[in-house]
Amino acid sequence: MLKRTLSCIPKLQYGQSSAVCFIGALMALMEAIGDPVAEDEAFALTGVGLCFPWQVDSACDEVSVTPKIMNRALGAFGYENEVLTGEAVQDKAVCFEKIKGSIDGGKPVIGFGITTDAPMSCLIVGYDDSGLYTRAYFPPQGAEADAKDYFYSTDWHEKCAGLIIMGDKVRERCVGAAAYNRIAEWALDVRCSPENVAVMGKDIYLNQHAFGAMAKWLLDDAQWADPAQGDKEMWLKQCGLLLFGHYRWQLWKYLQRLDAAYPGVVNPPALAVLETINKAIPGSNESDLWLHEAADAAIVDFGALKDRALREKVAQYVDALQGYDNRLQWSLFMPDMVKEQQKGFQVDNFEYLDFPAMRFIGVEDGGATVLFAVRVCDVLG
Repeated sequence: MLKRTLSCIPKLQYGQSSAVCFIGALMALMEAIGDPVAEDEAFALTGVGLCFPWQVDSACDEVSVTPKIMNRALGAFGYENEVLTGEAVQDKAVCFEKIKGSIDGGKPVIGFGITTDAPMSCLIVGYDDSGLYTRAYFPPQGAEADAKDYFYSTDWHEKCAGLIIMGDKVRERCVGAAAYNRIAEWALDVRCSPENVAVMGKDIYLNQHAFGAMAKWLLDDAQWADPAQGDKEMWLKQCGLLLFGHYRWQLWKYLQRLDAAYPGVVNPPALAVLETINKAIPGSNESDLWLHEAADAAIVDFGALKDRALREKVAQYVDALQGYDNRLQWSLFMPDMVKEQQKGFQVDNFEYLDFPAMRFIGVEDGGATVLFAVRVCDVLG
């Protein structure tokens, strides 16, 4: 019987690995090949620290649904990669040969789905004639969640939503100014992301659009006749604003380390607004969001949100978080644009302000500068 497994790959489990499946799988992959990456570094350089996908009753906690994260994740650490999704994963034999080649070369494969119907990240660590061996947060049906042995799936292809095959290392990982520039590029990409992405028949709203979708949901009276129904508290907190806060907290940790190691590289307002976001989510240290502190003292329990007036307060709080996040993105990607536009004068300070949609006519002709300016104009309106 044909069988090959990689040894000593640790379990992926909430409470032991990263709280985010994709980051946990990525870190386990990097550890397995002897090139480990810190958790905050993984969040920062893959764009996860700046993303925020959200939708009720969806796979919004799988950050790889955000465009470009799957394609660019390994590049930050110097590796080429091949990403298979959609029609590219329809041929089981092709997928198996890709997986087999990677495992035979000593590299696990990041998979999506595989053990579960949802497109959750896992790590493929072996194969045999009939199935795949994995480490995963979500076990196959009938398997023990805390099993010591690798999970085994024979129906892996029916559940496969995608694969990331690690290629050769072609450059050193991003550090110093290069790392910060990559984060700034992610900030602009996130700002220019589409409104939503369809996953398993649900439109998952992305980044700044997610806040608006959440506020609209909060103000839909028909859905809030009984706040206890439909896991609303989980979708607002654990799969919503607490995840948003966790992504930004990890980014803040990394930027602090980067600022200490490379003084002058990090734009100080970026750290300041991240600290504001950290403080704006009370209770996160206990895996909770204390709405009585964040939004209104009258929200003594979640059932209080049956009252529309209190939900309006929570919607205002969500809008405030969106404003903070807008300022964060601006503080990351705009300084380089400002430097390019300084001719005969110096900008001492700038800040993010909210304005209604505007039309910008005309940009300086000049290759990459034009492309960057057009993207910024798209951001502004």
